[in-house]
Amino acid sequence: MEFKNILIVDDEPVNLKILKAMLVPEGYNVIETESAIQALEILNSILPDIILLDVMMPEMDGFELCRKIKAQKDKRMIPILMVTALQDKVHRQEAMEAGADDFLSKPIDRVELLIRVKSLLRIKMYSDELIRSYKVLEKKNRQLEELERAKEGLTHMIIHDLRGPLTNISMNIEMCLMKLDPGSEIRRYLDNAGRQCLYMNDMIQGLLDIHKMEEGKLEIVRELVIPRELIEEIVESYKPQIHANKVRLEVEQLSSTNQILVDSRLVKRIIANLLDNAIRHTPQNGQIVLSIKDSPDGRYVIFTITDSGEGLHEKYHKRIFDKFEQVKLKKDGVITGSIGLGLAFCKMAAELHGGKIWVTHGPEGRGCSFSFSLPVESGHVCQEFDG
Repeated sequence: MEFKNILIVDDEPVNLKILKAMLVPEGYNVIETESAIQALEILNSILPDIILLDVMMPEMDGFELCRKIKAQKDKRMIPILMVTALQDKVHRQEAMEAGADDFLSKPIDRVELLIRVKSLLRIKMYSDELIRSYKVLEKKNRQLEELERAKEGLTHMIIHDLRGPLTNISMNIEMCLMKLDPGSEIRRYLDNAGRQCLYMNDMIQGLLDIHKMEEGKLEIVRELVIPRELIEEIVESYKPQIHANKVRLEVEQLSSTNQILVDSRLVKRIIANLLDNAIRHTPQNGQIVLSIKDSPDGRYVIFTITDSGEGLHEKYHKRIFDKFEQVKLKKDGVITGSIGLGLAFCKMAAELHGGKIWVTHGPEGRGCSFSFSLPVESGHVCQEFDG
């Protein structure tokens, strides 16, 4: 049986003897002192399981001693049972406000004392178990965080190192293309391989940029740009893919006349990711609609790309932008495009500019409409719009 230490603080020797006589036969180890000052000294070397504390003491009353004990982080969980001849409610309230866990009036009833002590010790035992469990979890969490940082660092290094071999592959493909006739069948295969190299390079860059954004190390270079020009440049570069997938692209009247102060490189990649996603999810002979408009208050420009694909259940509308949800989504059969991180990049890049990104159902509930907003002036924190 584990002995429980009980510290009794009372300036009356008779009271100490009475309390000790009641507790020792029950197997408790009693530590006693007649001084509040000495009690504080004892607590510097011994942490009892419970403290029985008299209220009326000359040099420091029990209320003040209780407050001093509870103010110390390593001692605040020790249960304190105030023992006093004071009966009125004001003193009971003062005891509770000082941090006491229970109150016992003199003359002491042995049965009542033992019940209170056992009850407080049981509560402390549960508290100690919770603290131990918390410390174990905290330690495991630190270990997991260290492992996660190591994994992230290794992954980042591998991704970074992939660029070297990929660049060499691309260069060799270019050199082969220079020596082949325009109509060569091999040239067609190499053209496709070259496009896949560019696609892989974009994925690698996206992963590197996500890592930098998470670390707060991605520097953005803002410049005033016309939104329509960003759209037109991306659309032009995607015409071959749009033609190959046999889909129609409609660029609606671009009603926004505002310029935006943004990093055009990042914004182009947001548009490209969303357009690429729309092309992949739009069936042959389907249609993609791209539009730009100002927010109702004129503080933001909203880009929207709508496809006519299979659509997406509303329960996934927020989850698809979270990179940690991608594995779960794929298990549910939700395909989010290139390695599942394109949309995560879009979200982080939009928010880096002070904007937002969201998805809604397309017209008549078909397909998806992806929208993102960018502030006309930097520094605005954007609200979600209905699109």
